[in-house]
Amino acid sequence: MSRRRRLARILLGALLLPMSAAPAVAQLAVRATGETLVAGLESARQELATRANHLPQSDLAATAGRIDGLVATLRKALGKDAGSPVDLLDADARTMAYRAQSVLQRTQDYLQASQGCLDADAGSMAEALARNVELVLAGKGSAKQPASIRGVETADQRPLFVLRESSLGAVFALDGVNLFDARCEDPVVTATDAQGRRLPLQPQVTGVSPTRLELKLPEDGQLSPGTYVLHVASRRKALLVGCAAQPEAVAALQVAATPRAVVDYSVVATCRAASGERRLPPVTGAIPAADGGVVSQAVVIEGCDDPVRYTVAAKVSFDGGAADTVGPFSQTASAGITAGLPGGLSMSWDPSVRQLFVRPAASTCKGVY
Repeated sequence: MSRRRRLARILLGALLLPMSAAPAVAQLAVRATGETLVAGLESARQELATRANHLPQSDLAATAGRIDGLVATLRKALGKDAGSPVDLLDADARTMAYRAQSVLQRTQDYLQASQGCLDADAGSMAEALARNVELVLAGKGSAKQPASIRGVETADQRPLFVLRESSLGAVFALDGVNLFDARCEDPVVTATDAQGRRLPLQPQVTGVSPTRLELKLPEDGQLSPGTYVLHVASRRKALLVGCAAQPEAVAALQVAATPRAVVDYSVVATCRAASGERRLPPVTGAIPAADGGVVSQAVVIEGCDDPVRYTVAAKVSFDGGAADTVGPFSQTASAGITAGLPGGLSMSWDPSVRQLFVRPAASTCKGVY
């Protein structure tokens, strides 16, 4: 067989290889339609209503009711186009669909980020969610490419609902669509209170893209507890008329004080004695946790010159009555003890100096900065 015929046969065999031999291709996301939006909103509403049973004093039940009304409004706006991709809808229906997407994303973010939170923090997050839903549903005007804020995020892209009073200098971002047109000037972000009054403390825009606006709070000033509403005024290039103002996009955060915590502790020393081991009565006390600082407490243990081990337990109490107990934990007298506490705190026992330390730790509540 000639070299040319061998080469032709090899090429033919390669063309006839089964499709399964081709490299795997990443699966693309399905385009959102009105139907998928309605299904997502109904599922989120049901989960929100369930969470409301555990936080009866929160705004969750009312927010679930507003989402129910949004579903009815969205169905009416979509009409016979419910199965069409959102981007192909007419301007009015598309704007309504974008608002529904914003409500859906923010609700899903809440359901994810509120897990592991103290009731006080989960309640503040629920208040922020309620305000976001109210603002989005109150939006006016429509556009071919409406600006829409889907969520507020920390710099490492965690959903954000609550800023502490101590969050001066915080960096965060607005995530959305059509937030910036490179052919026009940068969008302007203004902060107001819930009544629309401009606040003394205004965020600085540090980065812009069509899907993300990066912001930073000033490092001096004061964040007072309450609602912090962010208004995004953007412009988009239009044929023949230059850069035209777009309907305002809005998002809300809550500013809340750090819950005050008191750590009640118990330290039990087990000592070497002539008859073997002797367990001393517990030494107890209380340590008020500092906001963002480390607090130490010397523990006076008398009559134990040769300790064998220490056993430490604690109860953490917060404003509003929430409390939780950790321990007891035991270690040999030469080893330290460190334990995570609720509310983003940790406690450690240093046997060499017989001191307890309470310090800030990574919070399990992801929606609070």
